[in-house]
Amino acid sequence: MGNYLVGCDIGTSGTKSVVMREDGCILGSAYIEYPLITPRPGWAEHEPDWYWNAVADTMRDSIAQAGIDAGEIRGVSISAFSPACILVDRDLRPLQNSHIWMDRRATRQADWVREHIGEQRASEKCANPIDPYYASIKLMWERDNRPELYQKTYKILTAADYATMRLTGKAVTDYSNACLFGAGFDIVRRAWDTELIEQMGLDPEKYPDIYPCDEVIGEVTQEAAERTGLKKGTPVVAGTVDCNAAYVANGAIHSGDISIAMGTAGCIGYLHKEPRFSKNMITLIHTSDCREMYCTLGATVSCGALTRYFRDTFAQVEKHTAGMLGMDAYEIMNLEAEKVPVGSDGLIVLPYFMGERTPFWNPLARGVLFGLSLAHTRGHIYRAFIEGATYALYQNFRQMRSSGAKLNFPMILVEGGAKSALWRQIVSDVFDIPVAYMEESKGAPVGNAVLAGVGVGLYPDFSVVEDWVQFSDHHEPNPQAHEEYMKYYEIFCRLYGEVEGEYKELAKATGYC
Repeated sequence: MGNYLVGCDIGTSGTKSVVMREDGCILGSAYIEYPLITPRPGWAEHEPDWYWNAVADTMRDSIAQAGIDAGEIRGVSISAFSPACILVDRDLRPLQNSHIWMDRRATRQADWVREHIGEQRASEKCANPIDPYYASIKLMWERDNRPELYQKTYKILTAADYATMRLTGKAVTDYSNACLFGAGFDIVRRAWDTELIEQMGLDPEKYPDIYPCDEVIGEVTQEAAERTGLKKGTPVVAGTVDCNAAYVANGAIHSGDISIAMGTAGCIGYLHKEPRFSKNMITLIHTSDCREMYCTLGATVSCGALTRYFRDTFAQVEKHTAGMLGMDAYEIMNLEAEKVPVGSDGLIVLPYFMGERTPFWNPLARGVLFGLSLAHTRGHIYRAFIEGATYALYQNFRQMRSSGAKLNFPMILVEGGAKSALWRQIVSDVFDIPVAYMEESKGAPVGNAVLAGVGVGLYPDFSVVEDWVQFSDHHEPNPQAHEEYMKYYEIFCRLYGEVEGEYKELAKATGYC
């Protein structure tokens, strides 16, 4: 009899699943991509059943690829980007499209909370700012704009919660996803703040029950078993947020560990046990010790999203050619960018194409190309996209360091953008610190497989991953490049201040607010 685990991660662009043997060996993996619905400026949606179909199909394909008996799978766990706002009725059917973390429609609701409840009261227990990003604020938008759906709502769920519900028939959430409901969650008590929820005019009964990330919350139903290839009765562990799962997979499990997940969004996080929370940053309960450990997170809206936008909008020929040659279009674009000097010959990008989270929390912010001239090539623009995304992450890193946090280096880089050696070196040079990368890492799905293993008792704790972490690449900072980047970084920081007031005027002109 073997011991196998299944981990799955629902991303903004697609879903990944893995089948992992007890010793950490990946026997099967699958990925399915899906689109983003943007019906209006600042809106970002998915159909909830895209998550379930992708979860089910990637699990089935991974199990088939592994060639194992599904009866030997000891546990399953799912993570996802977070937050999201999915309303389900009492029959557990979705009532609307999922508006995701990137969606900024609930600006007025965030303003109402600040005006009528106050930032301090609304944020003191959740340790997170008031912003349209958070699920409780999104739920207020649903109440105000689709009251008939709000009345039919049985529970509000995140993306991971929805897929877990389809596996088990239970509408619940975990400690980590609960943090990103924001206002209404008491992060120290790890419980809903029902008094504040009611002050916001919301019904606490519509919030799901909360479980520790590593607790078994149910079993795979017969219907889900037929759809996924899992066996009926397989234990399902509560789950976590995607960046936490990615951090676990890459060995960031101890206080002081720091990592960047360079997916669609950029997430730079460090772990700490003290309940010490930084203003304007995102605070999560971390997976590796969810009863004590926290993760302070700097999160930018657009990281890999920028390079994907560039590829899909300006590199159609390369995308087609790369497909024919069995290459990656990003490899071709990186070759162009490598020929461009540090600082892209004075071209600076503000990467706020869908607003920004930390440290500004400005849903109205938009992208800016500054310094563009007839001398700039497509390679300059692509490199400037990468550098702009890196500057935004560095801004968060500087705030973390200024808090006196103890940080362990090298900093670990994971997820899509980290595949680029050029981008990794740019991060090392801008941050002026050593960074490390795992080429063979499967990222968040492996973190979920480990979480499932801890939850069902196959592993005593998360330290098992330390024996599996092997970095394929290390990058050391170039002092001259750092000095040059800092000239452009200072301009980058001032630029936002120069155009900040115009963002609201632009939103008025376009009818966004």
